[in-house]
Amino acid sequence: MQAMQQKLEDFRDYRRLHKPPKVQEKCQLEINFNTLQTKLRLSNRPAFMPSEGKMVSDINNAWGSLEQAEKGYEEWLLNEIRRLERLDHLAEKFRQKAAIHEAWTNGKEEMLMAKDFETATLSEVKAILKKHEAFESDLAAHQDRVEQIAAIAQELNELDYWDSPSVNERCQKICDQWDNLGALTQKRRDALERTEKLLETIDQLYLEYAKRAAPFNNWMEGAMEDLQDTFIVHTIEEIQVRHLVPQRDHALMEENARQQSNERLRKQFATQANVIGPWIQTKMEEIGRISIEMHGTLEDQLNHLRQYEKSIVNYKPKIDQLEGDHQLIQEALIFDNKHTNYTMEHIRVGWEQLLTTIARTINEIENQVLTRDAKGISQEQMNEFRASFNHFDRSEAEFGRIMNIVDPNNMGVVTFQAFLDFMTRETTDTDTADQVMASFKVLAGDKNYITADELRRELPPDQAEYCIARMAPYSGPDAVPGSLDYMSFSTALYGESDL
Repeated sequence: MQAMQQKLEDFRDYRRLHKPPKVQEKCQLEINFNTLQTKLRLSNRPAFMPSEGKMVSDINNAWGSLEQAEKGYEEWLLNEIRRLERLDHLAEKFRQKAAIHEAWTNGKEEMLMAKDFETATLSEVKAILKKHEAFESDLAAHQDRVEQIAAIAQELNELDYWDSPSVNERCQKICDQWDNLGALTQKRRDALERTEKLLETIDQLYLEYAKRAAPFNNWMEGAMEDLQDTFIVHTIEEIQVRHLVPQRDHALMEENARQQSNERLRKQFATQANVIGPWIQTKMEEIGRISIEMHGTLEDQLNHLRQYEKSIVNYKPKIDQLEGDHQLIQEALIFDNKHTNYTMEHIRVGWEQLLTTIARTINEIENQVLTRDAKGISQEQMNEFRASFNHFDRSEAEFGRIMNIVDPNNMGVVTFQAFLDFMTRETTDTDTADQVMASFKVLAGDKNYITADELRRELPPDQAEYCIARMAPYSGPDAVPGSLDYMSFSTALYGESDL
């Protein structure tokens, strides 16, 4: 039990200390990926395609598998603790019943083997015989206890109790002793009955002589039997009951106190969970509305979201306090709580999703600012694009073409940033020759010419070969072997001159 509780404590340390930094790293990785894709699009560069198994969707899938493994491991720990608690309870129950039984059998074998009836009179033999009958009744009553002891030992073996050898040894000893008591009981009864018959025969010889004393003797024997029965049955049981009742009352009081403490822990956890759970859900919905609605400029939305993020982070102490209450509940081995539908696992997952969502939303707004500034999109156009994104509806073929553009990694999710980039390309007039020349000049490192190697390094293979085949050689004073004239190519491309 101590080892399993230590494992549970180690698991809680992992969830509380080691996992949160990884959640931040995962969120930062998504932010970096989105920012990289935005900057590549703004530079007319191909989208970055991570290697197999390292895509954002692969990381999210692996993260989901990790959370499922955590959930399974925690359930296994709790089930194992329940099993060990059940085993400890059964073992303690076995020891108590075995101790009671052994105390009851103490001295019984010596009593059954005694030969006290051999020198007794007929009345004494009858009294001994009645006492023996009372013992037989008591022995039959204890049969249930022996069966319970054997059943508990069998269950401990089936549940693979760690100290099963000693339990089996003790159980076997009790069973062997029980069989021996049964044999000795029957043997003593047979001997008493033979002695009784013999003494009755002898008593017949004295019957005539004892006829006058018979009433008195009968009264004396009856009185002796009554006194013996009262002493054996009532007095001993009364002493045992008076001894056990205070112990039972004390055990009940301890259990009542434990259950009251457990109920306080349940209510304490439920009071906080019933506030934190709806709070997280409300914040998730508010962030969703902020990302859809269009109030103010992008900078206003960004400032609003950052203030929102700060208020969310300031809520972290309440999550930590709830973690502490959850730890007390687990240490008390409380496995159900009727006062709330929220578990700590639900709260943890919701909190991590809330932090990830606010960070991702802030990153999307930052990327929209970069796109707006780079492409000169007005606030009115941005609002139009946002409305189009919220009410997007196209034919299947057109939808497939657009999805290949806005979701090149096949993640199954289209962000507003990707949609914004697509709309600027769809709605902006065709680039002018000056814009194309400016782009080539960036690729050429501010030179008046560009080389075939630079084109192949900076452009996709098909575009690079197209340009190389159609660009005229550069003949300026700073020309080098193999230099190409991208200026004449740009003007010819837009019909301003002929190649």
